[in-house]
Amino acid sequence: MSPRVFCESRSSGCVSYEMLKGINILLGVSGGVAAYKAVDLASKLTAAEAGVNTVMTAAACELVGPKSFEAVTCSAVFTGLWATTEEYRIGHIALVDWADIVVVAPVTANIIGKIANGICDDLLSTTLCASTNLIKSGMALLAPAMNNNMWANKAVQRNVKTIKQMGFKLIGPVKGRLACGAEAIGRMAEPQDIIKAIEQIASKIKK
Repeated sequence: MSPRVFCESRSSGCVSYEMLKGINILLGVSGGVAAYKAVDLASKLTAAEAGVNTVMTAAACELVGPKSFEAVTCSAVFTGLWATTEEYRIGHIALVDWADIVVVAPVTANIIGKIANGICDDLLSTTLCASTNLIKSGMALLAPAMNNNMWANKAVQRNVKTIKQMGFKLIGPVKGRLACGAEAIGRMAEPQDIIKAIEQIASKIKK
């Protein structure tokens, strides 16, 4: 069977994401305005024949409904620590065991801070804390999105440095129009660019 091909209207041609077929991707969605773009990302990953399970923070659920992700991935969406994937199994551990790659898009300053400081107070942060092996092996990708002043904050940059040292890969943020109306760095990378980064990571997986 030939690989799926996507044609982006804003690009000069078509891109094949053949490396994603059969790859299990755990998609984390935190409470940034760019959360709506994560639905498009999940849809594209599913169309590329990747398996997609989605973990959403409470703030993300205020911006985008979990049903949107269920619809495009045909998979359950996980929003709380007490919702297990299988009876008698610990939810966040089961999700990590299932995943080949973990992606968080968008990732907010709040989640970056939690990762850097080992804070586990919701399903997403707890799942990321349990993803040690994926992180160390370069299988964890974050797509930051926030106001430019937040991104420039020294505490945020210190946390960014820490998570890079831990082994996380980052894509973006990029310069563009932000929710506040400013043209500045802080915009989440576009879904097609995130998928290209995921494909580079997937190319290292031996199936």
